[in-house]
Order: sequence, then C-alpha cells, then structure tokens
Amino acid sequence: MSDTAPTVTIVVLAYNRREDLRHSLKTMLETLDYDRDRLDFIVVDNASVDGTAEMVRSEFPVVRLIVRPVNNGVSGWNDGFAVATGDYVLALDDDCQLPGDRLRRAVTECVREQADLVSFGVTSSKQEGHRFDLDEYITGLLAYWGCAVLVKRSALDILGGYDPEIFVWGNELEFMMRFLDRGFRHLHLSDVVAVHAKRSGKWSGPPAPFPARPYLANKRNFGYIAAKLLGPRDAAETLLALITDSVIDSRRLDPVCIKGTIDALRGFRHGLAHRNPVRPHVSRTYRRNFETFASPWRLSRAPSKMVRDAVFRRGLSPDRRHEWRASRPRFYPPEPRGVLEL
Repeated sequence: MSDTAPTVTIVVLAYNRREDLRHSLKTMLETLDYDRDRLDFIVVDNASVDGTAEMVRSEFPVVRLIVRPVNNGVSGWNDGFAVATGDYVLALDDDCQLPGDRLRRAVTECVREQADLVSFGVTSSKQEGHRFDLDEYITGLLAYWGCAVLVKRSALDILGGYDPEIFVWGNELEFMMRFLDRGFRHLHLSDVVAVHAKRSGKWSGPPAPFPARPYLANKRNFGYIAAKLLGPRDAAETLLALITDSVIDSRRLDPVCIKGTIDALRGFRHGLAHRNPVRPHVSRTYRRNFETFASPWRLSRAPSKMVRDAVFRRGLSPDRRHEWRASRPRFYPPEPRGVLEL
C-alpha cells in the first residue's frame, strides 16, 4: 500500500492464553499484507498469570505491552484504544487473527464505503468449516462478533470504547447501539474472515452439559443494555421478552434457564442506574429487529409445536428465526456484505 494508506493500530486483549497469543502475533507479523510503516501493535495483558507478559516482552519487542493489575474483562481493550495512534483500530482477541490480505481489504472497503466500523465473518481453526457468524449466532448488522472488529479511531474517541459495566458477552451490542445512535456507519464483510482458535460453543442437547454460565450472563447483560439504552416502552417490552424466553427455554432446553428470569431482572435494575437512552428511532429499531430483543412468540415454533415442546420436552423443534430474518434484509442482508446507518 502507498504511504497515503490509512495507519492501523492493532490492539490485542490477552488473558491466560499465552500460546494462542504467540501464534496469533507470529502469524500476523509474518503474513500481513499491509505496509509495516503504517502499522503498530499493542497487547493489553488483562492480569494474566501464565507468563503472557514475559513472552510478549522477550519474543515480540516490536509490540507495545500494557499490563493491567486486575482483569477488567472486555473493557480492558479500552486501555489500548486510549493510546492507539492509527487512523483505524483493529481489536482482536488473543486467539484470533486477520492474516494475509484481509486487513488491507477491510481498510480499502471501509474507505470506499465511508464506513466507521467493519465487522467480519468468523471461522474456527479447530473445526473445519464452522462459521461462528453463520452457524452459531447471527447478529446481522445490529451487532457483531467482537473477537475481530475494525473501527475508526475517531469513532472510538467519541464513544469511549466498551462499557466497563459489562465484564464479558454482550459488550458488542451495547457498543453498536451507541455507535448507530451517533449516526456512524457499519460495514459487514462476511467474505473477509477472521480466524478464531476455539471450538463451537453452540449447544446441541444432551449428553453435553447445558452452558448455564454464558446463558445466564447474557440474560443479565441483555437486561442491563435494554434498561440503559432503550426507550421506556421498548425497555419494558424487551424485559418481558427476555423473561418469557427464559421460561420457554426452561421447558425446551434445561430447567436452569428459569434462573434467567432473575438474571434479566438484576441486569435491568443495574441498567436503570446507568440510564442513557438512545434516540427513539434507534431504540425502536432494536426492539423490533434485533433477534434477542424481539418477541419470542414471533420467533418461536408454530403454536402447536411450542405447546407440545413445552409440555412434553421433545427437544429443539424448528423455529421461525430464519423466516423472521429473511423478512428483514436491511438488518440481516443475504449478500456477503451489508451497510447500515440509522
């Protein structure tokens, strides 16, 4: 790229995954098709105890290291954002890479589309063919998979990074709601794929144990986000949807899901203490079009199947989510790319 190409700061958040981080940094430094004079690297070590900081110091002297005294969760990225100097910031998990020409393609498309954030497709390096963004949780253009995201530094300066009240899970949603509320532009490139060194977390039923911890944490965080950012009516309707969904899931998936009602209420109460609602148009858009906030009865199985599953616990019968998304191509585009500005 020419010397007029945008500069990029790559900020990696690390916590007790020394070997994954070593592999990610080595791969990126060796394979990135981007002018090295236009790049700089920052690693934020979130109080790791496995020698992560020592490894970065000894093996990657070109990388700037920030060592946090305590693990602050995903908002640890903010330490790197605060000192980033690039025109763009690429935020990565310690076990995630955007190798080869993918960063160059993302920056080029971001400039062309006059976007302020680029999100990516995400594949697994441990399960061939698995796509987290297609097979596990489809965010559409109203959120993104946060293991890899490219953001204009000017937007980060205005928004202030991730909310420190969210330790993990749901932080991307909270950030994107504030991002779109400020009139910024989101570009999704499904065919520019980040590589994530983890296995699917999607639960397919027994004999695997139900993933209670992320389920309940997400309920709490979604309740918090709804109370903090949505308008009064939208917040109340979303809380009802989260509670109803937990009740249905307690019959359909696992009894532990009933605890999600309490977690959603606790998160909602916490969000009220931090209330800073977005514009009414943005609030209504999320209430009606973000899958997790939508009314469960509009997404769920046909009524007869829903009653049957709830009464007899017959497992995971097909629901209407695919049909529901297909009716909203603006937010869940069928093409490999999509742009959203509210």
